Amino acid sequence: QPHLSPLPLGSLPAVPTLPLGSLPAVPTLPLLQALQTRVPGSPGWQVGPASGQPLRYMLNLYRRAADREGRPRRSRSLGTNTIRLVQASSHGGQPWAGRWYLQALTYHLEGQPEAEHLLRATVVYLPSLSLAHGRLLCALELVAASEAPRVLLSPTARPRYGWAEVDVTPYLVLGNSSVGSLALRHVCVRAGRAGGHDALVAPSHPFLILYLNDTQAELAPPAAEPHRHRRDTGMLAHDLPNYLREQGGEKSDCSLRPFPVSFAQLGWDHWIIAPHRYNPRYCKGTCPYLLRDDYHAPSHAVVQSFVHRLVDASVPRPSCVPYRYSPISVLMIEPNGGILYKEYENMIAESCTCQ
Repeated sequence: QPHLSPLPLGSLPAVPTLPLGSLPAVPTLPLLQALQTRVPGSPGWQVGPASGQPLRYMLNLYRRAADREGRPRRSRSLGTNTIRLVQASSHGGQPWAGRWYLQALTYHLEGQPEAEHLLRATVVYLPSLSLAHGRLLCALELVAASEAPRVLLSPTARPRYGWAEVDVTPYLVLGNSSVGSLALRHVCVRAGRAGGHDALVAPSHPFLILYLNDTQAELAPPAAEPHRHRRDTGMLAHDLPNYLREQGGEKSDCSLRPFPVSFAQLGWDHWIIAPHRYNPRYCKGTCPYLLRDDYHAPSHAVVQSFVHRLVDASVPRPSCVPYRYSPISVLMIEPNGGILYKEYENMIAESCTCQ
């Protein structure tokens, strides 16, 4: 029986078209178990292809932090395992007044999981936008709940691709608690050559980036009501046994084997941006009687192997299981229109052992 994760292993639900009990017990793929709690469950939940500056910003962040398979890069310096992009809601009205653009924005933070602790918060915006006859120069003002004067926010960093970044952590954390919303005003002015005229091009709204530490120790159970438009994860119970038989071949020693799963197969590619597939890999094969050092087998497994061979054959041989794991990074769209980057620990088997 292959092992895919250090989590408690359970059988996937049987597919109704097959007789009950006809499928062997198959381990639940751990990342799918974790992501299933985030599957958009409302029948009316619709999301088009993610686009615009928020997506480009998060894709650039993702590519710096992870490779095409979702493996976090060693050189990454995010300092956390969860990053959430929060879109602004505007207060409507006509923002243009002559050369000036004034737009009130609110970022709602209610409903954030308790296990996610805020480390840092920044607002990202474009301070300068090219026009046909000049430029649009922009800044941000903090709108206080009282009648206090507005505070002009100064960029603390100017990241790549022209974005400016403003640290707003002090305005979101008051004492030991976090506020439920952040109110800003987006202020821009057209600056151009004399006699030039540009169309009233509204700049994209700034977006809020929350750097969070997810302290949740265990994965939440799968959602009770799966999304009706996705492929049920129970179908993997068909695929895995066939895949194991096909990969049997001549390689009988305990070793890593691939098992790629495409998110398009599950109907999840409309809300999971990257990576496009998940290859947890698994350990399969016979543990040799003489366990080599590279197996990192515990002393108990070495003794058990000798007992099986020399003393009592009814004592089972050691099992082939994962020894070391690596995390995977996932970029996904949230039901509220935000974008979430999250690193899930212990999701890819990297080596095998016998125990």
